[in-house]
Amino acid sequence: MNITITGNLGSGKSSVAKILKEQGYEYSSTGNIFRQLAMEQGLSVEEFNKQVNEAASRGDHSVDKMIDDTTTRIGEERDRVVFDSRLAWHFAPKSFKVFIITDLDEASRRVFNDSLRANSESYETQAACRKALINRQKLETVRYKEIYDIDYYDMSNYNLVIESTNAAPEELVREILDKMAAYQNGDFDKMMELNPSSVKVPEKGAAGEAIADGDIEVTEKGGIFTLCAGKNKLDAAVAQGAKFVAVRVASSEPGGEDSFMNFANMNR
Repeated sequence: MNITITGNLGSGKSSVAKILKEQGYEYSSTGNIFRQLAMEQGLSVEEFNKQVNEAASRGDHSVDKMIDDTTTRIGEERDRVVFDSRLAWHFAPKSFKVFIITDLDEASRRVFNDSLRANSESYETQAACRKALINRQKLETVRYKEIYDIDYYDMSNYNLVIESTNAAPEELVREILDKMAAYQNGDFDKMMELNPSSVKVPEKGAAGEAIADGDIEVTEKGGIFTLCAGKNKLDAAVAQGAKFVAVRVASSEPGGEDSFMNFANMNR
């Protein structure tokens, strides 16, 4: 089965995809397809990119369509491909669709540290990087809606939504493969997993105190997940040092800087 990997900027999705490549999956990315198209045109990547940008400014998205069509063809013709692509989930619908989420502060820390390396987009401060990530993700929401009429940040598009804030890429890969096997076995259609330490727990006696029993349920607002049920299971997961725990999103609403994320339909 093919796997499509996407996620927040700074989520580590490319690191996950490359580990899967090392484990025997064929690797496909938008960048690779773009380079292939440039070569077929007899152009350098820089020359081809200039042509594409000029065409896009005139409303011509024909190259986007070529990339999308190539993704669809690969998804239909090949097996055990990992797609490192923002929209491959849409164009390879028979894949196991994974979206990796990350706390905004952690994402900006990762991207800022990467920007300090040579040949990377640079930011003066982590705060500037954080602001740039928010703006870019909001622009993506508008662009994908205008061109494809899809809501990229609607988490119900994906089979597995998994958090990477407090998890290493190798841990994510193991969990993704484990959950893909369960998905293929028919155990679930959509699942969301958070890092247990990321779930905010209301203080005892406070308004909104979480119910102790039952499965883990959370409310989401602006990228913040607050426990509303299943405290016993969450406490056990934390005590065991678990990296991931399955949660049900009881409610989701916009708020704060992450208001472009939509978890409302995850459990429908």
